[in-house]
Amino acid sequence: MDELVFAIPTVELWDLISYKRNGFITGNSDVLNRIVQKSLFRKRDELEEDPSFKQIIPYAIISCKESFYLFRRTSKQAEKRLHNKLTLGVGGHMNPNKSMEPNEHYIIDELKRELFEEVQLKKGCFIEGIQFIGFINDDTIPVGRVHIGLLYNIRLSNKDVIINETDKMTAKWVDKPDLSGFYEGMETWSKIAFDNYIK
Repeated sequence: MDELVFAIPTVELWDLISYKRNGFITGNSDVLNRIVQKSLFRKRDELEEDPSFKQIIPYAIISCKESFYLFRRTSKQAEKRLHNKLTLGVGGHMNPNKSMEPNEHYIIDELKRELFEEVQLKKGCFIEGIQFIGFINDDTIPVGRVHIGLLYNIRLSNKDVIINETDKMTAKWVDKPDLSGFYEGMETWSKIAFDNYIK
């Protein structure tokens, strides 16, 4: 069965938020709700090379106080365009679910699903808060031209987190002052998040 993913016609997206070819775009919950209402499910393989749609990707930084969880994607991940890149974000495509609501709650539900697919929270570690930061766009690279990132920060109560699929990803906590040392190896969305939110 073909995977269905949530996407918005690109023209309609730029009617709702200010276009930036490469970078961070401010937004709020009202805009997010309007984006959800104007989006639809399409077959993923039909959209991967189609810039007339933007696939919507919730993309969350995981933090604990002044530390951030830094991932390294391995060559066993499905998305070849991101192999061996460092990333600050966990997230992925939004798929249909039974409890889907046409607003930001659906995005949060999908973000949590993606989080728990990637990591386990252990020993009393729990989510203290989930905050929407803004949008990330990068039309300078092929993978970016067909995706729009919804940047969130997931704040955890402690650092007891483990990766579920260690063949696809590794990770470690990095204190904020040390993150800049990993900057050159980061994927573009993580660089944008670092420059506009963490730095």
